[in-house]
Amino acid sequence: MSESQRRLTIGLIGAFTPELFKGDYFTQVLIGVTNALVGTPHDFRLILVKDEEYRNPDFKILDRHQVDALILITWRIHDRYIAEALDEKKIPVIVINDPTPSLRSSIVYCDNKEGVHLAMRHLLSRGYRKIGMLHAPDDASLDARQRYDLLRELLGQYQLTFDPEHYRKCDYFFEEDGYLKMLDMIHQSEKLPRAIICVNDDIAIGAIRALKENWIRVPDQVAVIGYDGIRKGKYTEPSLTTIGQPLELMGREMVRILMEQIEKKSLEPVTRVVSPELIIRKSC
Repeated sequence: MSESQRRLTIGLIGAFTPELFKGDYFTQVLIGVTNALVGTPHDFRLILVKDEEYRNPDFKILDRHQVDALILITWRIHDRYIAEALDEKKIPVIVINDPTPSLRSSIVYCDNKEGVHLAMRHLLSRGYRKIGMLHAPDDASLDARQRYDLLRELLGQYQLTFDPEHYRKCDYFFEEDGYLKMLDMIHQSEKLPRAIICVNDDIAIGAIRALKENWIRVPDQVAVIGYDGIRKGKYTEPSLTTIGQPLELMGREMVRILMEQIEKKSLEPVTRVVSPELIIRKSC
């Protein structure tokens, strides 16, 4: 019997917090993972790590949960569980969207550079040159932090001005973060930027609400563009222009790579880069 015919268990590790599934990002990844396993004999196990477990250096999550391969979706705990999976359990492991230079595992990630370029070219095509951003916190994943750095680079390339008044670092990734930081910009800035790039769609949706509550028309006065392409963005008013990541495809691809590694009995890391797309709606 081949490995692919044997009943396997794919584990997925996330942090044990109510915020994990608050946004649609992880939900869409999970849909892809589960769809890849439908119709197969294989099982899926969601493993949520509590803070006290992570703080205990002697706690071994994979001693408690017996799995044949591992998906990691929580960037803050990658290194520890990658080491446990590869070095101790000798099972393949894969992460999503956190291409750190020292990464030892397989990864599926969406090309940030291409995504930020798509956003910037779209803004410039609409004539917007005063551009601000609601960006990620310092402890965010590398791919989220990269978007701010890439935008700063592009401002220089296109000879656009960086105005600190038009940039806010969000505390997390949810609608309320975008709402509160946009309110702060509205009340503290002498003049708003013509367009706002948001590090994800949830933050963009919150920002749009703050603008509308203050009688600022989107996109006539301030245009807003998100990032991720989550489903609820199409139902906001106005509907959200965004840089879409193929999240469900990425979930399916992670499972495919793991199954191939199990079949080949290989721990050699695999990198798969997917392309984002510009989804033009009404907000920008």
